[in-house]
Formats: sequence, structure tokens, C-alpha cells
Amino acid sequence: MVLSDRYRSLFPITETRAYLFAGGLAPAATPVRAALDGWTDRWMHDPAYHRSRYFEEWEILKDRLAAVLGADADEIAIVDNTSRGSNLAVQMIAPPPGANIVTDPTSHPSAVWPWLLPGRRPVEVRSVPDGPPSTWMKGIESLVDQDTIAVVVSHVDPRTGFCHDLRELAGLTRGCGGYLIVDAAQSAGAVPIDAEAAGVDFMSGTLMKWLLGPPGLGYLYARREHIESLAPPHVGYVGADRDGGMDEPGDLAYRPGAVRHEIGLADLPGIAAARRGLDIILEAGIPDIEQHVLELTGQMIDGLTERGIHVLTPPGRAERGGVVAFHFDGAVQLCRHLRRLGVDVWGYPEDDRVRADPHLYNNPGDVDRLLQGIDAYRRAGASARVPRR
Repeated sequence: MVLSDRYRSLFPITETRAYLFAGGLAPAATPVRAALDGWTDRWMHDPAYHRSRYFEEWEILKDRLAAVLGADADEIAIVDNTSRGSNLAVQMIAPPPGANIVTDPTSHPSAVWPWLLPGRRPVEVRSVPDGPPSTWMKGIESLVDQDTIAVVVSHVDPRTGFCHDLRELAGLTRGCGGYLIVDAAQSAGAVPIDAEAAGVDFMSGTLMKWLLGPPGLGYLYARREHIESLAPPHVGYVGADRDGGMDEPGDLAYRPGAVRHEIGLADLPGIAAARRGLDIILEAGIPDIEQHVLELTGQMIDGLTERGIHVLTPPGRAERGGVVAFHFDGAVQLCRHLRRLGVDVWGYPEDDRVRADPHLYNNPGDVDRLLQGIDAYRRAGASARVPRR
């Protein structure tokens, strides 16, 4: 059975719209909505029930995330978003004099800017010039040297859909003694990840987008050897070990594992909803999701190419994730037109780029609606240019 046939009914939006923007904000599935509603109902009628289950629910969520990321649950901290996770990773690392970091065009600003905060020892930021994604790995290799403290990338580039080989990057950073810091916001849930086996040092991401949860929750994965050796940059009652000797002035101890990076109460309704999103992802199986998404993105790339549209996403299946990006003059206007037709993608005015992100609930008919909508927009534009007699 086609994956979308099994899961499409869980997403009511598919009854009326071809929603193709999973990497922005995926639509709520009925079990995710039910979890939010159920939490609110209990909050109204029996709040003590939630109070007794705070940390139990938290741990269940981390167990689910561990299965998605190829990690152990105690290597994962729940935070509020991807940027928070990126900041935490950077703040734990004290760069030596003369250190540099290496980034490429996939890097999100929130993963680079924390290195530039006032009060930190300055680091040199070395950036691979923009260009074809096929050149980026060689660009990183050319910039890494013995003073490189970190290589900072997005696993899947939100601008082009290019997918990095994490094992190759980890081998490079191990060779220079640095850390590999990965933003997985556009990959986790759509691309299989084994953070431990790949050798990733830190990975941050969000529970929304491809993981089908609500906004307001993210995570930080920290490789086990870094949890104990790198001190947390902040502390709260959740991560502190209150039985670890803090009765004496100046003493501070942390709970074992990545929980030490959790400060206070998390978004509890969000945790309930995010669990259900992860349940869907794990039940479907990420390898099967990847296969389904790659088939849809391949159909999309072929259809766009046949229409003479410049596709920015690499055509090779091994080089792309779930994002398809293409150039279209008047991208924002096209997206407005498509939205009126019940097709949701996203347009960027700064470079006339459109991105479309199919997920497990999409089917080939959704891709056809996108392509037919582009055809209709072009015909309307051509008609508008025909002089009236």
C-alpha cells in the first residue's frame, strides 16, 4: 500500500488542499489535535493529573526522539526551538586562541551568530562561497585546518534541498579535532539519521515541521562524551542535582545526562501533541517516509524540468532530502495564485525562489495540482500580455 493511502486520512487538510510545505509548518494530524484537546480538557477538570505526570511525559518524548535520531534518550535535552539548541551547543565550547569555524551555504544564521556574541573569545568564521551544492563538501575540506574548532551545517539545506553526508563530515572534523554541529530541522522525520553511528557531536532541531508536532518545542542532541566534559552554560531546577551537595555555598551539581540542559517547565501541551506526531513518524518508518518523499520530489523535479523551470535541488536521490526548490520570476505572486487554487508552497522574494516540501500525507495527485497550477499561472500571464484588438 502506498504510504499516503495509509496516513492521508489522518490529515483533514488533504480533503481540500495540496499542502506542500512540511518543512515550514506541517498540518496537524487528528491524533496530534486530539492530544492537545485532551491535555486542555484535563487541565480544566483535573490539573493534578498533569502535575503528577510532568516528567514521565517528558521522558516518553525523549524516548521517541532517540529512536528518530539514532541516539540514547539521555543524550537528548528538550528545548524550545532549533535555535536554542544551536546556541547551547556553541556556548558549551570554549574556543582556543586563533580558532576558526567552517560553515557552508546550508548553515542557518542561528547556528553561526552565537560564535560572535560579545564576551566570547573571537573566532574566525570561514564560509564556503555559494554555488552548486556539489561543490560544498570540497569547499569545506579546503577551509578546515588544525585550528578548526567546529564545522557547522544543516543536514538538509532549506534553500535547495541538498542533503549532507554526515559520516563524511564527521570524519573530517575528527581529523582536525573539532566538533560537528548539525541543524536537523529539515531532515529529522524525512531522512534516516543515526547520530551516534555517523559521529555527530551536536544536533539541534524542532518537533514541528517533518516531525509533525506543534511549534514551541525543539531538542539538542549531545554526544555522550561531551555531556560530562562540557559544562552547561545555564542551569535550572530541572537540570540541577538538588541532592548533589548544593546545600553548601558555591556548590553546584548536575543531573546525569543531557537533562542538565533543561532549565524549567517545558511546553507540556506541546509535549503531549509532539508525542503523537512522533508516533505517526515511527509507525510509518522513516526509511519508508524517505522513499515516498523521494518519489514525490522526483516527480516534481521531472515535471518542473519538462516545463523549462530551473530546479535548484540536486536530481540525485542520494543528494537530496524532502525539499524541492526552483527559480520562478515572481515567486511570491505564483505562490499566491497557487494558494487560491488550494496548493500551498512558499515563495521567497529576495531571490525569486519557490520551495515545495511533500510529506507522507501527500500523493502524486498533489504534485500534479502544483504543476497544473503553474501551467495555469503561465497561461494567465501569457493571455494578459496579448494586446487587445
